Amino acid sequence: MSVGLLRWGDALIGVLAAGIVATAFALAYTPAGEARVLVISQAGAAPQHEPLDRARVLEVAGPAGITRIEIEPGRARCADSPGRQNICEASGWLQAHGEVAVSLPNRLTLQVRGPEPGFDSMHY
Repeated sequence: MSVGLLRWGDALIGVLAAGIVATAFALAYTPAGEARVLVISQAGAAPQHEPLDRARVLEVAGPAGITRIEIEPGRARCADSPGRQNICEASGWLQAHGEVAVSLPNRLTLQVRGPEPGFDSMHY
């Protein structure tokens, strides 16, 4: 029995199989496209949900002063917050599900929530 070249039917099956695998991969790893929201939580207050759909600036009063939050389409950041260490500002732009910024003097947290987590697991 000799091994020859592929026939046209074998090549067609190979191309179709590769197309199915590529399509399945694209469907499995493409984001859902659902809207993400910024959840602003402050000690003693109900969480505030802000959609990340348009640009705006929010000011949240806290025990130590004003925290200024900048929101742009798809992302948000703590632009200015009281405190000497600038922990909140150092978090940068938050855009993936689960990303968090914290303003300790104002007892405030900013967290992006979306349709699915941006990680598979967490390790400490």
